[in-house]
Amino acid sequence: MEAEPEVMELYDLPFSDLLRLSSNSALPSPTNGDQSRLECISASIMEALGPSGPGLLSISGVPFASSLRRSLLPLALHLSLLNPKDRASLLKRHGLGSDVPLKKPDRSVSSFASLLKYQGESVLDQVQDIDFTSNSEELAHNFGLSEHNDSEFDHLGDTFEKLGRCMMELGVRLARVCDNAMRITELEKSIIHSGSAKGRLIHYHSMLDGLILKEAIKRVGLKNRSKKSPAFNEICKEKSTVADLWQQWHYDYGIFTVLTSPLFLSSTVEGEHLVSKESLPPMGHSCLQLFDNRKKRIVSVKCQPDSFIIQVGEAADVLSGGKLRSTLHAVCKPMGLTGDVSRETFVVFLQPSWDKVLHCHGFSLDPDEEVRSGDELADIHSKIPPLSARLRDGMTFAEFSRETTKQYYGGSGIQSKR
Repeated sequence: MEAEPEVMELYDLPFSDLLRLSSNSALPSPTNGDQSRLECISASIMEALGPSGPGLLSISGVPFASSLRRSLLPLALHLSLLNPKDRASLLKRHGLGSDVPLKKPDRSVSSFASLLKYQGESVLDQVQDIDFTSNSEELAHNFGLSEHNDSEFDHLGDTFEKLGRCMMELGVRLARVCDNAMRITELEKSIIHSGSAKGRLIHYHSMLDGLILKEAIKRVGLKNRSKKSPAFNEICKEKSTVADLWQQWHYDYGIFTVLTSPLFLSSTVEGEHLVSKESLPPMGHSCLQLFDNRKKRIVSVKCQPDSFIIQVGEAADVLSGGKLRSTLHAVCKPMGLTGDVSRETFVVFLQPSWDKVLHCHGFSLDPDEEVRSGDELADIHSKIPPLSARLRDGMTFAEFSRETTKQYYGGSGIQSKR
């Protein structure tokens, strides 16, 4: 049996410190001790996001994060198992779409997306708590071809937008802190000039989901459907003996990717209902894995519940002149995971405007090239198109985005058949 990767706990930045470091308003002058502490925090941020760090950190203590996260994330599971007609109607009503194919019952991921507009003003002190009806402690949901309960989705679009705007603000504030530390103005200005960000509500499917979706397809058109559930629960209780991936290894190519800490749900079939309860993180970590270039190894990321993760994208590499370092990462299904456990998360991608010109002269686009050929994990790197092959000096971000998508997932892309 293969060994599980070492678990790495992220550097955690309290929201109160982020607020103080990024504030544009007049604040009382810090004492010498407080000023020294803030300088140390700024240095720790740059170390975490720079070439000598993992390229990501967590932010804790964000107002209203817990209620918004717990209200939105379970809906990813429910949307994924709705019949296509009901789902299409719901998504349209709430201004959402999907950026992945949803027809395959054995898909590993379902994603529901929308464009979030940057409003400029702070929202983290404006969000009001909502009396949401969903509760991840125990969620009963009709699956397959059954009727669904519209009320559970009443706040879908509103919660998606509120949480998305909060996460956009976290990214903008962190960009400002990094800009100040590097004595540049590129990151924050580029995000704001873009004016929008992509939000994705993501459900990482369990084995049980696939069985349910396949059963639903079999029952299409049958007049007398049995109310008896197949032995799904028993099938899914076995623990996996090998690790697998929910999402393949890749770099994000924007500026910052902001993620909620994931929510894990354990589900059972009871008649025509799927009953889900919050589950502890498998193996005690988030199932997000990184390739640690310093020690040439894979590590699993651990973060605090209800915190946010912000990781560096390749555009930030370029805009910072190599002072920030993007993260090679994947989402794993660890050994010991039972087939009834799914993973839910919400992600916001912050990027430059499409016409932003990227200049990459003066620093190496592939500083870790030696890892590709000399390391025991070279097979991971063989699946990653090098940045130098996707980016040329003077390209716009739109051109870089198209070339990156083509080389990863196009007809002849490295991961096109994965």
